[in-house]
Amino acid sequence: MSTSKNWGAAALVSCALLLSGCSALEDMASDFMPSGEEVQQEAEPTPDAVEAPVSTGKYSLVETCNAFFSGALVQNIGNLAPAVAAPLDEERTGQASGVSKGIGLIIGEADEVSIAHLEAVRAPFDQALDGSIARPKAVQKAVGDYQTACKEAGWKG
Repeated sequence: MSTSKNWGAAALVSCALLLSGCSALEDMASDFMPSGEEVQQEAEPTPDAVEAPVSTGKYSLVETCNAFFSGALVQNIGNLAPAVAAPLDEERTGQASGVSKGIGLIIGEADEVSIAHLEAVRAPFDQALDGSIARPKAVQKAVGDYQTACKEAGWKG
């Protein structure tokens, strides 16, 4: 029986140490958490900051449309769109990567409206590059939707 009492005492001591350690960790964690007084308030925006225009990119919508539709990129997209419906082979993987990078370069300079359209064009290619099967009609629709937005913005094409 004395052995079981020793085990019980050891267990009791272990539990006490464990609980005191947890308590110490909570105290340490609270040292790193800001109190209500230490939380910094966000600065109120100045009137100048509110009125300043937000930059949406180097190109306007019409300029972005010109960059996208005037080069070989849009033709490559049209030629490669059917390939996203099946797993890509090595050659098609390189082409899809080139299309994705080309669109990405334009996105880096584009206005906000164009970015949304270009991401929709790029998404099926990125899906195919990730090993998923995408829909070629999604590519065609995204290009068509972007072309419509471009024409509505005054792009002559």
